[in-house]
This record gives sequence, structure tokens and C-alpha cells, in this order.
Amino acid sequence: MESLAAWIAKDLQTERYSAVYENDLNRLWPLPQKEQEAKLREFAKRYDFRLRFYHERLCAIFVKEPPSKPN
Repeated sequence: MESLAAWIAKDLQTERYSAVYENDLNRLWPLPQKEQEAKLREFAKRYDFRLRFYHERLCAIFVKEPPSKPN
């Protein structure tokens, strides 16, 4: 997971989003898998990204997690 997170983080240094296609996602989360989108959201949160879009058997789009707003 760390290598995927590092790849996404590197991509987000110069791009607005990072697309990860199903063949790469399958290395960590093989299909069919129950609650795949929820697992991707947990992964994104753990590494300070946000899952912007997910379509099973296609790709996941990650963006930078916006900074928290102070109260």
C-alpha cells in the first residue's frame, strides 16, 4: 500500500488528480470484492488523499485532501 500511496503522492505534486486503473488496484484489492469503494476511501483517508471518483473495473481518481478549516 505504501508504494501505491507514494506513487499517488508523487503524481499529485504536479497534477490535479491521480488516476489509478483497475489492473493496478487489483494488486491490492482483487475483484470481486465486497465494499471495494469503501476500502479505497479508507486507503485515501489513511494517506491524506480523497477518493474523488471510482468506477468498478475501470479506475479510481484520487485528489489531495483539502486542509481542515480551523473553527
